[in-house]
Amino acid sequence: MKDQLNYQSILVAIDFSPSSEAALKQAIWLSRQSGASLVLVHMLPESQRAEHLSSYMAKIDLLSGHGERFEREIRQDSESKMRRMLKGLDVSSLEVKFETRLGEVFVEVTHAVQQDGYELVLAGTRGHSNWEHFFVGSTAKRLIRKCPSSVWIAKAEHVGPPGIILAPTDFSDVSRKAIREALRLAKHADAELHLLHVIDSNDIQHDDDDVTSHAARSRHEVNEIASQRLVEFLKSFEMDRSRIHSHLSFGTPWKEIYQMVHHHKVDLIAMGTVGRSGVKGLFLGSTAEKVLDNCDCSILTTKPDGFVSPIEPLQQ
Repeated sequence: MKDQLNYQSILVAIDFSPSSEAALKQAIWLSRQSGASLVLVHMLPESQRAEHLSSYMAKIDLLSGHGERFEREIRQDSESKMRRMLKGLDVSSLEVKFETRLGEVFVEVTHAVQQDGYELVLAGTRGHSNWEHFFVGSTAKRLIRKCPSSVWIAKAEHVGPPGIILAPTDFSDVSRKAIREALRLAKHADAELHLLHVIDSNDIQHDDDDVTSHAARSRHEVNEIASQRLVEFLKSFEMDRSRIHSHLSFGTPWKEIYQMVHHHKVDLIAMGTVGRSGVKGLFLGSTAEKVLDNCDCSILTTKPDGFVSPIEPLQQ
């Protein structure tokens, strides 16, 4: 079904902070809408840092070179905490599983996606456990850059069905993917959808002989071309136009997105992240990252077709 959310399995990164609680609640809503299974995964940075969480006998087991009891205890403790997070949340109709992994968060999340094919990863913007900062901006940005699936960074103020969704577009294939995802979400959430194209002011070339008149003329001409492209772009989608608003602006893309978010009180930004074709692992995510840093709403990022993560998959 073309309007069905294309999620069969969703991975939720958990660090027991309010930020990851927001990601979990968002994931539960998405699971109900799509029928996707949920996997909650908690990352421990390395076994040595988690030693104090285990019993005396488990520490002896670890020091003796075995470690099975140690790993069993920390995984049981982790799962117990994740199960407690679900208390009071209606997940009786959902398929929920739990995982605990050792390693760096964005690396292990990427490995999980590579191994099990999750279509969507949800994480919080930042969090704080008793002994480690996990979801600071750098981790969210690394997931946006390197995780091969779509990544939804949830902010605590915007949990549940989004009421207003903003989908910026540069007419690229990846922004088209993001808009399709936004359209499906808007339908399931009964949300208002805004499409925005920004004419980047840095792309307008000035003539040294007559800067002012040429700049004005260039801006008008570029605006006319962009307006027509936006109209044709919208025609290529099958959608109910009654709840969709298109906008054309001129300036720096992330600043224009920021202004739109505040003016329309946007709950979710759905946008493509742009890859440098032919160069494995290089990624132009500056606009998405600046949006994440500056806009007080959740952000859903979509990867280009054929994207290859710079993080090598684990050998089977």
